[in-house]
Amino acid sequence: MTNETSERTTVRHSTGWHAFLWTAFPGGGAALGFVLAHVPGWIVALPWFPNQEKIAELAEVIGPKATVALVVAGALLGGFVSLIAHDDIVTVTIDEESVTIKRSDKEATFRRATVSGAFVDAKDLVLLGLHGEELARERTDLKPHKLRAGFEAHGYDWHERDPYSEKFTRWIDGSSGLPQDVHAILRVRQTAVDSSDTGDLRDLRRELSRHGVFVREQGKRQYWRTAQ
Repeated sequence: MTNETSERTTVRHSTGWHAFLWTAFPGGGAALGFVLAHVPGWIVALPWFPNQEKIAELAEVIGPKATVALVVAGALLGGFVSLIAHDDIVTVTIDEESVTIKRSDKEATFRRATVSGAFVDAKDLVLLGLHGEELARERTDLKPHKLRAGFEAHGYDWHERDPYSEKFTRWIDGSSGLPQDVHAILRVRQTAVDSSDTGDLRDLRRELSRHGVFVREQGKRQYWRTAQ
């Protein structure tokens, strides 16, 4: 969804997508709880299934109250998943003076004078600085064509691919070209890459950028470059 005025463009997910997010997961969790409550009763109807006596006892224990409890627990679990997904939603606001990227309750604003261009790398929105540094790299599933239209509408340069992609080098622990403190951060970040800890990945990416080092991932491998 794109909200556009003569002064600013906001690229965000549609209202329908938000409605789906807050209904599909809780609804699916409730349905799963209902199914789990009735599984023992269904199994009892299968005479060939082993341990029929124990399963029959379990089916008798699971009455209406237990069924309601499982449905409620499933809905709450689904709501928790929706909350986690909602925290990863990114909204991008572009105007003549700045670009603002908001994720959950955190946002960062970049002045027009510091932004040389933008592009989407896989599912990362990347803002480039005047010397090739990455001002921001945020994972988002906003449509690239909508982002492109928003940036170009306000006169920002849009790149179809990373203009510095050939500058990235695969990280090898202890290799030359990087100081030891940067290697230490990359070691910790590799653990986050292996465990898919997106929050830690973002924090460590920011820490590396303070050292003038910018990273991207391909699968479980890290690649790095420095600014010009």
